[in-house]
Amino acid sequence: MVERRDFKRLPANTEVNIREVPTGGMRQGSGKNISGGGILLTASHRFEPGTELDIEVSTRTHQRFNRIFQPLCARVKVIRVEGDAPPYDIAAEFIEIQK
Repeated sequence: MVERRDFKRLPANTEVNIREVPTGGMRQGSGKNISGGGILLTASHRFEPGTELDIEVSTRTHQRFNRIFQPLCARVKVIRVEGDAPPYDIAAEFIEIQK
C-alpha cells in the first residue's frame, strides 16, 4: 500500500477543547493523532463534514511529554466523521494555526 499523505501522523493523546464556528458552545474531545496537515480527534458530539471548528489542543495530559507546552490553537475544517454513535472519530484539516 502506498502512503499518500503529505505529513507523517504522530500520536496525540491530548485533551481538546472544541467550539463550532461561529457561535457554538465549548465541547470536550481528545486527540488521537496529529500531523502538519490536520488532526484526528474523538468527541461525543457529531460535527458534519465542512463544519469549521476552533480547537485548543492541550499537551498537559500527554504522557510522553515531561514538560507542558502552550496549547495549540487552530481553526480546522471537518473532512470526515466516523461512527454511528458517540464517541465519533473526526478527521479535520488545519485552516489556520494561531500563535
